[in-house]
Amino acid sequence: MYIRIPNISPYPHQARMFKAMVDDKNVCAVIHRRAGKDIFSLQAWLLRGLRRVGTHVYLFPLHKQARSVIWQGLDFDGKPFMDAIPDCLVAKKNEARMEIDLFNGSKLVLAGSNNYDGLMGSNPVTIIYSEFSLHNPLARQYLNPIIVQNQGKEILQYTPRGMNHGYEVYQQVKDLPDYHVEHLSVEQTFKHDGITPIISRADIQRAKDLGMSDELIRQEFYVDFEVGNLGAYYTREIGDMEREGRITIIKPDPRLKVHTIWDLGGTDATAGLMFQVTGQYIHVLYLLHDTGKGFKHYLDEAELVRQRMGLTWGNHYGPHDIDQKHQGFEHCESRLMQARKYGWHFHMVPKVSFEDGIESCRYMFPRLRIDKVNCSLAIRALREYQRDYDEVKARFEPKPLDNWAQHIADAFRYLGVQYKRLYDIPQAPQTYQTSM
Repeated sequence: MYIRIPNISPYPHQARMFKAMVDDKNVCAVIHRRAGKDIFSLQAWLLRGLRRVGTHVYLFPLHKQARSVIWQGLDFDGKPFMDAIPDCLVAKKNEARMEIDLFNGSKLVLAGSNNYDGLMGSNPVTIIYSEFSLHNPLARQYLNPIIVQNQGKEILQYTPRGMNHGYEVYQQVKDLPDYHVEHLSVEQTFKHDGITPIISRADIQRAKDLGMSDELIRQEFYVDFEVGNLGAYYTREIGDMEREGRITIIKPDPRLKVHTIWDLGGTDATAGLMFQVTGQYIHVLYLLHDTGKGFKHYLDEAELVRQRMGLTWGNHYGPHDIDQKHQGFEHCESRLMQARKYGWHFHMVPKVSFEDGIESCRYMFPRLRIDKVNCSLAIRALREYQRDYDEVKARFEPKPLDNWAQHIADAFRYLGVQYKRLYDIPQAPQTYQTSM
């Protein structure tokens, strides 16, 4: 039986990627904005589901993005993305879970990598990453072994965001024989005639006239990894830490108490920092971070780390809303009350404006030392914590991009607020121990 799938009329670069899939290769596509990355990914999602029976996952950085962009979203022509999957191929559709059962037994799943551990039991044979450079970098580390074991395939499509994990993966796979790799600027993509650019010079000039910077044009249209992470809050501060050797291996000081500070999610991510204060310096020793776990899980993990380090507890700090009840999560009981039952007594970080919190964190940075092993994800999060960009207004917004790094960066923001209040006092300098 032959079934004609509508809406598949690929550009030349998309046709190359479809051919690579037919040749049973993985795909890594580093391509400029508005080149049809998600249109290709949606069609590739269906094609993989038809070619191999199994679970095929299409991942966005956040679960809510999967719903708004694909499940409920419209393409360039104003047609629903999901119309690309003909009804004759669909056996069942689950609106709440964003899952489609195809007639051949395959399952198409839309999800977000902000809760990647929820996918561990789904045993996927395909994973497609939309805007991979904005995903939680741990997601692929956890999910890729499943793909390898199942002899499945991955498709990574994105525009660069500096030399982050997207750049690292590109460097890893670009010469591998089982990967088809595209790295395409606007000068290398064309419409169906193979001549007309998808994005013209006039389009780029229009973006520039609306306020898009030269650096952002290089990143978004010329896929330049070297531009850096535009809009990042702490680029200069992290650079100073690297030059001054304050990102290193830090040995905990058994003479000093260890404190914690938290950004607490409900069903979302939670991040906690374990730190010591020595003189005017803060030594961040350990990052506690996960998603979809109850509060006690993190407290138990922190206790195990404390015992392993041979330290004594000091103070524990939580956000100003730690005493609020969370409906539908952990029996409608506040985390403050939960913690007290487990013997943890929290101080609440005062509520300040977001801008004041950012400035407090910047003020703290010169006094910050971070363990590069136990806090490697925290360091990456601080690099990738960035302002949201409004494409219509062509400007960065005075609010953070809602991505995987936000909860970790918020814990540091609270630490900055607390440091200024309690630890910014003259003290005798003390030496600190490191090992190289």
